Amino acid sequence: MEQPELFVFAGPNGAGKSTLSSSMVPPGTPIFDGDKEFMLLKKQFPGLDSGNLYDAVNGHVFSDWKESMQAKNATCAFETNFRTEDIMTSVNEFKIKGYSTRLFFFGLDEIAISFERVRLRVAKGGHDVSADNIKANYEQSLVNLQKHHRAFDQVILMKAASKEKGQSLSVYLKYANGNLVEQAPNLPEWVNRIAQDTRTSVEQTPVQQRITKPEQGQNLGRSLGSGGFKL
Repeated sequence: MEQPELFVFAGPNGAGKSTLSSSMVPPGTPIFDGDKEFMLLKKQFPGLDSGNLYDAVNGHVFSDWKESMQAKNATCAFETNFRTEDIMTSVNEFKIKGYSTRLFFFGLDEIAISFERVRLRVAKGGHDVSADNIKANYEQSLVNLQKHHRAFDQVILMKAASKEKGQSLSVYLKYANGNLVEQAPNLPEWVNRIAQDTRTSVEQTPVQQRITKPEQGQNLGRSLGSGGFKL
């Protein structure tokens, strides 16, 4: 039987998790998006407090989804802002069930980008996030990435795309089972900390060090492994 895989899409608000996750997994892969689940409950129970609805999503709704995926031994994915360490409990549950784990972390080099993208999303009718939560999500996601990245079989740290600046999604750093696979030059500090933590360095040989921005029409999924990424 083929080993099932858990994809975890993490990063701060506005990094592009919901927009891009479905294109980075095998077709038909179930993806748990807590924000979407919250909106469904909000429509179903408009009179309930938002805090109670979020508790339900993070509690029994997510728990039932995990149990369903594991019972079917199904490759699956979920999205998280990685604000708390609790998410690692879920990751470990899948690992115990025999899943391989792959973390995609979408990074924003400045918190101001996160604020601006949430503002633009709200202007288009999307859901809002308070300033305090945006700040906490941004800061704590980096703390928990630093603390827990070694628990994953594969880790891909990505520079979030920016339509405003004409920048496409690209890979900063990728490693598998503790071994460096890809690394771009000129890493931002948050990525460099992970590189150093995995005993890699920004001063790599030319063979190890390369920018992973694809040529037009190239499928970046080749460099990311199975569950290809389509531009």
